[in-house]
This record gives sequence, structure tokens and C-alpha cells, in this order.
Amino acid sequence: MAKCKCCGNKGFMVETDVNGLCSACAPYYYLTMPDDLKELEKDIKALERISQPEAALGRLDSARQLLERLRPYAAAGLVRLPRTLHELEAWLDEQQAYWQDHA
Repeated sequence: MAKCKCCGNKGFMVETDVNGLCSACAPYYYLTMPDDLKELEKDIKALERISQPEAALGRLDSARQLLERLRPYAAAGLVRLPRTLHELEAWLDEQQAYWQDHA
């Protein structure tokens, strides 16, 4: 019986690929995830240099959305984030608090 590493879907009718992904999770992994990782890295680099609160808050929203899409794949060990998942979440929380205070 196969089980998807990402969504946990399992059963006799579930087929997984060589990475252990079902047909619902595999397309994102192969087609979209590389672009999302690049965009997340851009957001992080921008947040390290940015000086305008409005722009920073926009980048934070973008980074959080990307992280939510990447989370199940990172938890399954299928993707390497720029930092560990917990470090990245804590850093985004710190940035959010800082920029909300300076907005």
C-alpha cells in the first residue's frame, strides 16, 4: 500500500512516484516548487536590505504564502529551505513585529 510523503494520502488505489509523491502532489513539486524556492530566497534577501515598511510588509506576505505552499514538502524532507522551517518562521515573525512597529 502506497502513501504520499507530502499529503499522507494512502491506500491501494494511490500510486506514488520515485519521490513518494501522489499524482496530486507531484506536479507542484516538479513544475512550480523550484520557482517558489527562488522567489522565497529573493523575498528573504529583499527583507534583509529593505528600508520601507510598506514594501517590507508586502514581501513578508509573499514569503509567508510561499512558505505555506512549501511547508508539507519541507516537513517530508523533499526540499531544502534557505533556513530550517522553524528558523524561517521565527525570523518572519521577528520581521513582522519589527515592520509593524515601524509602519
